[in-house]
Amino acid sequence: MIRGKNYSIMVRKKVCIVVATHKGGNLLLECIVSVINFTKYKNYKLVIVDDYPNDENLKVYYRRKPKKLKVIFLKKHESASYARNLGIEYSILKEKAEYIIFLDNDIKIVDNNWINKLVKIMEIYKEIGILAPIIYTPIGYQTFTKEEVQFVDYVPSACIIVRRSVIEKIGGFDPGYWPLGNEDPDFCNRVKLAGYKIAVTNATKVLHQTTSKKRISIYWSFIHTKNYVRYILLNLREKNFYEIFSLLVIRKNFSSSFRPSNLIFVPDWYRRLIFLPLAILINLFSIREILKLRRDRTGFHFLNQRIKISDERKYKA
Repeated sequence: MIRGKNYSIMVRKKVCIVVATHKGGNLLLECIVSVINFTKYKNYKLVIVDDYPNDENLKVYYRRKPKKLKVIFLKKHESASYARNLGIEYSILKEKAEYIIFLDNDIKIVDNNWINKLVKIMEIYKEIGILAPIIYTPIGYQTFTKEEVQFVDYVPSACIIVRRSVIEKIGGFDPGYWPLGNEDPDFCNRVKLAGYKIAVTNATKVLHQTTSKKRISIYWSFIHTKNYVRYILLNLREKNFYEIFSLLVIRKNFSSSFRPSNLIFVPDWYRRLIFLPLAILINLFSIREILKLRRDRTGFHFLNQRIKISDERKYKA
């Protein structure tokens, strides 16, 4: 129970759950089934944006067309941000969603009241723009708190709920982070600059079926380094200067502060250092776009302009 709040009120806001996926396979199918079979909340739609349905069982499930499921197929491999933004546009323009939940394709739902709990907290704490549950993995935690609501600087987008007004104000995820990586801290920074808070709750939790061995190849070392440089060029300020070290270290608990006791070296740190000059050079080709975005961190970007909140609606609000 959230102390001092009327937490028992049942909220029935329209919620869309967006999952961007590439070669999701059996883990994606397990994610979809866990959401549909293990969610009590009634007023939701599960939106899958898939550019490579590579599992036969998954294709069979798609063909069944469950009532709660909408699948958007892409013709080619796009960035995770691009796919999420398509999901956002469908959720707001077609489904009129008031909240959007983003899930990674390897998330498994373990609490059938998970949406109820997240929505209720968002309804109570209007200052929260992004809320994450406890996210645990087979080897530890990505987010953790003992508090009912703990305000933090950043949460990974493996499982987050975002208020519609946030999307209307700042837009979506930056597709320049291709294919993925650093788009979620970039989004969090923009949300904070727009005046919203980011929080973690212990009211519910999800299982993230990921491993630390997924992205430590030479290819992913280069991708992480390239996206790191874009992130630094867009977001580095005096207040967060410590993030310049995020190329080499990561937080053990992403919802805790960037302090030495919460940091570990990434396994491929030496390869990232080797790739750094090339990554800087590649980002210089986009420097005009980067500088334009840097000057307008709280502006509306990356989505259909029909989603942008109008001056008239701002005045009425």
